[in-house]
Amino acid sequence: MADRNGYIGRAPGDSSVIVSRQTFSPSGVTTDFTFLSTYTVGYLDLYINGVRLIEGTDYTATDTSTISVLNGGAGGGDVLEAVAYKAFNLNDTKIGIQSAGTLIGSVNSINFVGAGNSILLNGGTIDVSISGGGGSAGAGGTWSNFDGVTGVTTTKKVKIQNDLEVTGVTTSTGGFEGNLEGNVTGTVSGNAGSATVLASSRNIGGVAFNGSGDINLPGVNQSGTQNTSGTAAGLSGTPDITVRNIIGVGATLSGLLTYEDVTNIDSIGVVTARSGVQVGAGQSFGANGPTAVYYGDGSNLTNLPAAGIATAAGTAAGIVTTLFLSSAQDHKVTASGITTITVSGGTEADSHTVRIINSGITTIGFSTYFLFPSGSTPSLPTASGAISLISFTVNRVGAGGTQLLAGASLNFS
Repeated sequence: MADRNGYIGRAPGDSSVIVSRQTFSPSGVTTDFTFLSTYTVGYLDLYINGVRLIEGTDYTATDTSTISVLNGGAGGGDVLEAVAYKAFNLNDTKIGIQSAGTLIGSVNSINFVGAGNSILLNGGTIDVSISGGGGSAGAGGTWSNFDGVTGVTTTKKVKIQNDLEVTGVTTSTGGFEGNLEGNVTGTVSGNAGSATVLASSRNIGGVAFNGSGDINLPGVNQSGTQNTSGTAAGLSGTPDITVRNIIGVGATLSGLLTYEDVTNIDSIGVVTARSGVQVGAGQSFGANGPTAVYYGDGSNLTNLPAAGIATAAGTAAGIVTTLFLSSAQDHKVTASGITTITVSGGTEADSHTVRIINSGITTIGFSTYFLFPSGSTPSLPTASGAISLISFTVNRVGAGGTQLLAGASLNFS
């Protein structure tokens, strides 16, 4: 054998010959196999399916660990057995050091530098313990002190086979790879590549959110009603708003305002009332009459709520003009165009007169509340400046309206 120190056969320091065996079962065509316990070149036999191969013809074994099968290698279903013959000299025993299956070299001893390092024999296994104290700052991949404080650092990746317990702050500039199992206590910053949902969902605008999908808000990005409370900062655009009550120190509204119960009105436009408009101290425009004649276009309200008024006067142009009989006994209408006169309110048996003055070519008609002796509405003059006088007495006041008994008209030109 090699290194016989000049002896033929067994040297005085040799121990008994040791035989190492290793079996290989490839799953497919394979040419190179690694003999883990190493071999001495020239002292390795290789068998395939029980047949011994010839070194140099069927296989080569030249680097103490690799066995190369020639002639196309071994295939799936083949069984290879390598047998190495070793004789160790007790005075010069060397250990083969491998890293990831690659032989680094054969040495007589392994020395671990630094306090806390230890090697213990654990049955048939040697346990190597390495701590960070006292190590030197070698080339990349070696352990060394971290900034002069307790701890270790390395420029290579570190694989933890079992559990990693860390007390204090854990920092990674390159990120963590693989699965992280268990609970994490403290502050975590950065991005989790596989996180999809929150552990506990939260509500956003009354809608539950756990991160698994988008949030749709009714009345915001989909049809529906968004119920809100509190104070609105402001509205913009041209939305349609329906409200129940408006309470405020002052409000300015433009356009058409429809409301059931209005206490005060300051309007620059048209005001339409369903059952009457009350003006001043107890005076009203509506079913029971005002303190003046009210003309439908709202252009002129005259001679309001002073006591003792006997005449109510106003103008009318192409509209239905109402004489409110509760306001006065004498009514004066300056009319133009086509005008129809009707009445409202009054007291039974009261006598009234209405004076009609044409302003321009005018045609005057009367509502069915006027009952004339002839049974038909009189024909009044249409010329501009003509004056017509009609006297009438209130016959009936009720739910069906006011009924009048009118006399013949007097005309003046």
